[in-house]
Amino acid sequence: MSSLNSPIVKTYTKFIVFFLVSVLQVTVKAWDVDFSRREKELKFSRIPASVDTIPTPNEGWMEKISTAFQPEQEVVIIQTETGFMPDTVRLKSGQSYRFHVVNVNESNKNVSFIMDAFSQHEATYFGKTKSFTVTPKAEGIFSFECPETAKQGRVVVISSDDARKPASE
Repeated sequence: MSSLNSPIVKTYTKFIVFFLVSVLQVTVKAWDVDFSRREKELKFSRIPASVDTIPTPNEGWMEKISTAFQPEQEVVIIQTETGFMPDTVRLKSGQSYRFHVVNVNESNKNVSFIMDAFSQHEATYFGKTKSFTVTPKAEGIFSFECPETAKQGRVVVISSDDARKPASE
């Protein structure tokens, strides 16, 4: 075994490896892309816009765009042993809201979340989040509750026109 570790064997092995690598040719083929099925001209269809649908600057076009793309607001309600946090939620009518109800009630781990006015009856499990979407249509004060713990909260829906105004006005 000591003859394999001799300097002559090591040099000879290096020479053979170098010779094989330098003599052997490695060919690499590039990927061929077939463009024969590609269409010569791409066809675009245009939707003709009628003159009535194009808002002019004097018609309040910016308001039309901003009201058309209102993002969905998110509301988080936490169910605890002492009740809901927050126990009052304020919403605007006509706007979409995504509710996330989180149950952190350790004494009653599996409870319900009921919001009758919006047809929401959800089972909430400890440590889990239950999500649903609500779009209030009418103004008023509505309740939500947990019948197992006899805790209640309320949803106050105001008109979207009755938005808070700055104190300076």
